[in-house]
Amino acid sequence: MTPITPSKPRPNATDFDIWFLEFSNTYNLNLKRSPPGLSPDKKRGLPYYSDLQYYESLKVQYFRGNHTVIYDLFEQGAKEIHNKWVKKPCAERGVIPFPTQLPRATSEPERCQLLELLRAILDDVGSTNVSSRASFSASPTRSHRSRSVKRHSDEWRGSPSPKRTRGSSSEVDTEFDPDDERPPSVLSNLDRGAVRTASPVPSQISSIHAPRDPRLATSRTLYGLTNTANTSKSTFASQVFSGHDEYGPPPDSQETQTTVIASNPESVKLPLLQPLRGFGSDSDSLEPSSSTERALQISFDNHVKLQQNVRELLSGPSTHSDLHPVISPTPSPIKEKTDGIPPRVGYGGCEDLVQRLYDVWPHLPGHYDRAPFVVRWEILRVALHCGIHMDELHLEYDPSWTDQNTFWRRLQAQPILRGKSFPEKSRPDAWTAALNDKFGTTDRVVVLTASLTANTSKTGPLFFLKLSPLKLDLSHRLSRRFGSDRFLELVIPSMSSQDVRNFGESATESIQRWLVNDCHVLLGRVWMSFFLKPSLPKKITNENTLGPQTKTIHQERIYLFAEDGNDFCRLGPADHWSPKGEPVAMHTKMGRGSLIDWLLQVPNNEDQPLLKLFSRIALGLSRTHPTVIVQPEQIRHRSVDVLSPTNKVMNDGIALMSHGLAREISHLKGLQYIPAGFQGRFGSAKGFWIRDTADTSDDIWIETTPSQRKWKCDYIEDDHRTFEVRNESRELKSANLNLQLLPILEDRAIDAALMKAQVGKFMRDSLKRDLDVQKTAMQDPVQFRLWVHENSPSSRRAERLKYSQVPFTAGLPSSREDIMSFLLDSGFNPTELRFLRDIAWKLRMEKCQELQERLNVKVGRSTYAYMVVDFLGVLEEDEVHLGFSSKFTDEQSGFSETFLHGVDVLVARTPAHYPSDIQRVKAVFKPELGFLKDVIIFPTKGNMPLAEKLSGGDYDGDIAWVCWEPTIVNNFRNAEMPTAPDLFQRGVIHKETVRYLDLVGTRDITSEFLSRAFHFNLQQNLLGICTNYKERYCYAHNSVRGDSAILLSTLISNLVDRAKQGIVFTDQDWARLRKTLSRADLPEPRYKKENWSGKGEPTHIIDFVKFSVGKPTVEMELRSFNESLGHAEHWDKDLVKFYQFYEKFQRPFNERKEAVKKSTWETVLEELRKDIDVVAQDWPRVRDDWESMIANIYERWQAISPRTKVNSKTVRSLQQEDQAKVGCSNWDLLKASFCFKMYYNKSPKFVWFIAGKQLAYLKAMEVSHRVGAPPVLMIPTMYAGSRPDNKYARALAAKNNGLDLVENEAIDEDEATNLSEEEV
Repeated sequence: MTPITPSKPRPNATDFDIWFLEFSNTYNLNLKRSPPGLSPDKKRGLPYYSDLQYYESLKVQYFRGNHTVIYDLFEQGAKEIHNKWVKKPCAERGVIPFPTQLPRATSEPERCQLLELLRAILDDVGSTNVSSRASFSASPTRSHRSRSVKRHSDEWRGSPSPKRTRGSSSEVDTEFDPDDERPPSVLSNLDRGAVRTASPVPSQISSIHAPRDPRLATSRTLYGLTNTANTSKSTFASQVFSGHDEYGPPPDSQETQTTVIASNPESVKLPLLQPLRGFGSDSDSLEPSSSTERALQISFDNHVKLQQNVRELLSGPSTHSDLHPVISPTPSPIKEKTDGIPPRVGYGGCEDLVQRLYDVWPHLPGHYDRAPFVVRWEILRVALHCGIHMDELHLEYDPSWTDQNTFWRRLQAQPILRGKSFPEKSRPDAWTAALNDKFGTTDRVVVLTASLTANTSKTGPLFFLKLSPLKLDLSHRLSRRFGSDRFLELVIPSMSSQDVRNFGESATESIQRWLVNDCHVLLGRVWMSFFLKPSLPKKITNENTLGPQTKTIHQERIYLFAEDGNDFCRLGPADHWSPKGEPVAMHTKMGRGSLIDWLLQVPNNEDQPLLKLFSRIALGLSRTHPTVIVQPEQIRHRSVDVLSPTNKVMNDGIALMSHGLAREISHLKGLQYIPAGFQGRFGSAKGFWIRDTADTSDDIWIETTPSQRKWKCDYIEDDHRTFEVRNESRELKSANLNLQLLPILEDRAIDAALMKAQVGKFMRDSLKRDLDVQKTAMQDPVQFRLWVHENSPSSRRAERLKYSQVPFTAGLPSSREDIMSFLLDSGFNPTELRFLRDIAWKLRMEKCQELQERLNVKVGRSTYAYMVVDFLGVLEEDEVHLGFSSKFTDEQSGFSETFLHGVDVLVARTPAHYPSDIQRVKAVFKPELGFLKDVIIFPTKGNMPLAEKLSGGDYDGDIAWVCWEPTIVNNFRNAEMPTAPDLFQRGVIHKETVRYLDLVGTRDITSEFLSRAFHFNLQQNLLGICTNYKERYCYAHNSVRGDSAILLSTLISNLVDRAKQGIVFTDQDWARLRKTLSRADLPEPRYKKENWSGKGEPTHIIDFVKFSVGKPTVEMELRSFNESLGHAEHWDKDLVKFYQFYEKFQRPFNERKEAVKKSTWETVLEELRKDIDVVAQDWPRVRDDWESMIANIYERWQAISPRTKVNSKTVRSLQQEDQAKVGCSNWDLLKASFCFKMYYNKSPKFVWFIAGKQLAYLKAMEVSHRVGAPPVLMIPTMYAGSRPDNKYARALAAKNNGLDLVENEAIDEDEATNLSEEEV
């Protein structure tokens, strides 16, 4: 019986679509499928019609069976082109690097090159019968049709011929076989640019093997391609590594080591490393490759394997054939050797934990690689906030997204995001700056911050990632050198927090290793951590309990550096570090080891203790103002400090600078005066620099002292010679008496009862005075406007300077002080408008509560000032000098002077623990020091620096509390410095003494260095626990003296410098120490509670001030204050007049009810009412995440516009474009006025926060009309700089009270002449 040959399966359209998209995605051609069901005419109208020609032509050739030939020819041609993109190693002529990575297009020019190649191949194959050229094993069955298809050139230019060509796709049998159809998700994933894991790469299927027919090899010359000896003869695979070392002998064969192709859509290149002499190791310096290469294509389901491979490669040797090693310019004895890639490391044997840690970092589809980094950041931020996976966001990048509003609208229009609450928008100025090549403005940079929150569920990622809105801030030295976009600040829960402890002890150790040793793939970049420090605790309030409960989560701030990325290029052979000034999209690959080496110059500082050296990285991350670049010959490095007879350093942390340098720095900072000194950073030096009073020249010079220099720095690069200003001395003002100082004041008082009574009197008088001033001011808007200005925090000006305007959130300014000022400027009265009155009342309430809790008693004759030293030596021991740049005035006592002389003063520094931490000294005026104002100058004479007596302070920027109030100073006597116990000798604390040099010889010195530093710094710091215990101990004994109190104070002083000094103090150490102090649990001090719970009258000074003075005074004064405010209403008739004008256009209600058809204005107002109601319904949900919630509601409010039902030109004219852009069109005013009428009483906050700008505009119009003068408009920059005139406000208040108060200005030349003539 003759055997029956089985029929070959017929190819179908779905198979072709999958093949087509995989082909396009493999080479990043970004080709589109032809939309089904569209007529040819409609297809021609598509913006990407020219690209559809590739789809149609490839479809024809696919069904003819020619697609394998096309694929092979394209593969060889793409590799040939790709070799031209790759920068040649060591610039050797004639050498073409092995094609170790997929030749994918990473820019539009590269894509166009590949498309030209494809077009040439299709033209040639279409005009040649290639069906019988060669036999390819396992190739798909080809169609027996072999028609000649020739495309006209105009079709490739986007101008297709109107006639259908024979052999076009319409003539091919493309019927779908339902049984053969693949799941739709496959095609949808491919449409988004994914490369399926199940889909083999070109080398893994026979249809993509290189052709063996010599005729095919010859035909490649048709496209300008030749087969050279430098082209790899092996099959094209993901040849990420080869065994060839460029600086060693070549391999015996062209065989390459193949690796698993991960296909995460982020398409992140694997960072490959070479051993770095000196500081680094194989993980210190990432070896470079061309910016157009891609090491891996990362799939959705293989994301874990990618990160595992990257992690292994980061700790293994680099053998990339087209890479060159990085040679450190500074020779070092450190030399490391690696023996291959280590096996996959599991954390505690828990694969599930490893998976959950890898899942922390969400992937971004590869087609977003073309988007600017800021767009990638924002789109992922929105997706994370809305809780969607990026694969669910079917949205292709569009260049128009660089416009923030367009981008935001596109996202909000997506079906999966529709109706979801969006996160807070990044500020427009930060967005614009992030699109800049420098990722910042002239004086600010865009800062990238994110946070991880512990996942309490047993499944899913171990932490939830949240990206923060982009913000502008000062730069730090590392960001100025390497680019702000390469640094990511990640806030995570402390390892000692309960949320992390719930994971288990072994998991905590795994998390630490993951943080420091693993690479973190995010947004197409590979990030590695290199520093950490404590972050501010996060407080979470739970409102669902019987009473509000606050949970405090301690946090760490991890700093990560982008070592590699999709848009990173290779490092030059002679370069050790990335070049300065690289654009955002053109960074150079560089490891964290090189980053640290650049800053700390480790080969010259290996003898330093490991933990101290690690702590110095903080200087490179300190946000400062860069000013003058000092030339090497202008730097004076002092070899010794000023020493006392007992060899104590008397100028710890302080040095001199020339008057000329101080003037230049002041000019660059925009200061109108030259301050006495600056707190700053300069190379490896940190501290305070004061002007040399003996220098009268214009020379530029600066000194550094041994106590300032934290490591050996060569000061070669400009960034190491730039004086970075952190702060400058500024005009002094009256200060508060810190709570921590009260027990010491009582202990050192000659008459303790009198001291207690005096402090209580200061609090009572201060509180009563403040409330009386506010009560009076609120009776007059001009006076109240002045009061708001004078009582605003200093950060208010900084915020205005940052944005060059008053920051707004939705319809009102962001701060309460600015809201009050804005409403007052618009004509509202605080005694009439309830919304304004409530803000003022709440502000006063909070200040009173803060006063009761913190007990910051204001003392008029006291201030805070930077501590500096007398380099001239004119001050004697226990003498200080304090001069003011302007008259220091205390209205309560009548003090008004420009310097102190011949009076005793108290000096202290917080936190204060020892009884001797407050010192009574003599203030004297020395003419030689008169130029140094607004700083307190301490002597350099004596055996011990005065700063050290004050809680172990120094002069690197420490601030002293200075008090010359006679009733306090005269009742105070000094305490002798206590003999501090040696806690090391007693075994209470220990010290980590490992030096960096001790790590030499380890396999990966960088990772070992950082692992040890991270492990130490992530351990719980018991400073807060010990401080609280010491407070309870001293309270229970009502004394700050005694051996136990001194021991605890000494322990706290050591723990303050724990991270830098390597102090080891564990829970076990603390438990042992507590047993020697007190076996009973000490009670919480009563002043921590809301009400007095003790028997009789309070005796402790803090209890007395709070419960006997503060609380009764606050309650009485607030009651009086509330009564003085009178009755205020939410209603304001001026705000509804605008709506009432349009309301008249409606017919009476009865007529409207019976009418068949509504009029235009009836329709407009009815639809507007409905739209306002819809937006208002979401307002009650605005609680948590205030910024993002109100931003979402405000955007919906702004989107309210006349419905399409109304097509009247009259209605459309309400939205005059120029006025609408700033929210002042008649439509905006109508919305605001109508909204006020509807919700002024039901939801006043909703009305004001959404429509505050327009309501203020309407009020200003009405008030101006009543006074007979036009309203005055101001541009944002001018408004931000406006301030009330103090003299005008006082004169106007006097005029209103029937007085004639005119404050004359200083006598000018004309007036002086007139006076002289009159006298004559």
